[in-house]
Amino acid sequence: MIPLPKKLKRSRFKFPPCSHINIEITDNIPQKCSEFLVKQITGYYQKMFEGYDWDNKRNLVIRIILTSQRTLVKPGHYILKVEPWEINLLATTTTDLLYAMQSLKQHFLYCSYNTGDIECLFIEDWPSFAWRGLHLDVSRHFFNYKFVRRYLDWMAAMKLNRFHWHLSDDQGWRIESKRFPLLHEIGAWRMESDDTEYGGYYTQRQIRLVLDHAEQRGIEVIPEIDIPGHAMAILAAYPELACFPREFETMNVWGISEDILCAGKDSVIDFLKELFTEIAELFPGPYIHLGGDEAPKTRWKQCPHCQKRIKRHRLENEEQLQGWLLKTLAKHLRSLGKTVIGWDEILDGKIGSQPIVMAWRGDGVEAARKAHDNGNRYVICPNTKLYFDWHIYDSPNTEESGGMGVTTWRDVYELDLSQYRFQKKQLFLGGQANLWTEHITTPKAIKEKVNWRIHALAELFWSDPQPKDWPGFDQRIFDVDDWI
Repeated sequence: MIPLPKKLKRSRFKFPPCSHINIEITDNIPQKCSEFLVKQITGYYQKMFEGYDWDNKRNLVIRIILTSQRTLVKPGHYILKVEPWEINLLATTTTDLLYAMQSLKQHFLYCSYNTGDIECLFIEDWPSFAWRGLHLDVSRHFFNYKFVRRYLDWMAAMKLNRFHWHLSDDQGWRIESKRFPLLHEIGAWRMESDDTEYGGYYTQRQIRLVLDHAEQRGIEVIPEIDIPGHAMAILAAYPELACFPREFETMNVWGISEDILCAGKDSVIDFLKELFTEIAELFPGPYIHLGGDEAPKTRWKQCPHCQKRIKRHRLENEEQLQGWLLKTLAKHLRSLGKTVIGWDEILDGKIGSQPIVMAWRGDGVEAARKAHDNGNRYVICPNTKLYFDWHIYDSPNTEESGGMGVTTWRDVYELDLSQYRFQKKQLFLGGQANLWTEHITTPKAIKEKVNWRIHALAELFWSDPQPKDWPGFDQRIFDVDDWI
């Protein structure tokens, strides 16, 4: 089973699958969740045991119990008991019941691969980290909302619970905006080198469909609007937001642009506050990611508006100007009930201790330490181990090509989390893997990047295995090799 449960006891007893199952659900489970649990369990049960000999004389009873039992005190805590002709799923929240359901589905898969009989067992389980995430860049290459929902299914199967949706960058803006429609009318499109137009965006209705899909699976969606850099798609739509306005185009090459949003103009601040108000209204979750990475300050050094802002607020340099900009927007978003997240570069501008920091550069240890010492909560996603656009193995197949180097599922599994643990352990929220799509153009290529490594990611932050058991994990991967 992946991720490996904290407590798992197998029994020598087993029983054949029954032709009839009765699912009993406590009345305190919302109807939408009840219907989802029933559909998932019954559908998977029928699929896994089709073709085996059925016991037509007995009924299998499956009880799904939402309880206030005080012994289940850890976030994510659930109990799964499989006994002869009786299965019990027990948890204190509906999200935790979803984790129990995923374990039961994996158990059905395991049993169907072996004798076809259902083996008895007892699982008591909970996650080691609250943040277990997966990221998807849809700016460099666009993937429709139906595929995004499939991506969420993969996450749910592995008990991942944070979906980081990278929705804007130099190469494309991906959200329908009612307040600033040029963002999707112009910024969502780019001209490729062969003079073909490429792009796309999600309507607000499609975004709500994704959000509903995620909520049903216990996943929080974190939208990222990358500022002040990586903003060429925004500037293509609204060039007046630049330090030195001109006619901009959405980029059709990868890299970093020196043209970024102006931090000195009050009109830019007003625009961003209104834009993020719309984003906050569209995305009900508690987090909004503001980016803050790879923002060259060349234009700011030349811009009279930016230099005036630096002098007015007695800032030391342009990095502190970015810190001022992000703190200003973070204050606005706090008034809307949101917590700001940023890449680890935001620490260079005296951002304060409230934003959550994503430590991504190199092995992420230095950034994690810096966040910890500054009092920031932090999530690790070191590009040397947790960038899933990196090659999973050496291959000439362009569909499998990625960013740089090779990162195997063993590399992910054996990442040493102790190097990110410091004195204030509560600041270390967990981790995620990032998938950038400069060189990834199809859903098939995304699956090739995610499969296998998602299993290691899930086990790393759910089970936090100590010591690491690579041979055992490697075997369990093959037990669930078609799980996504």
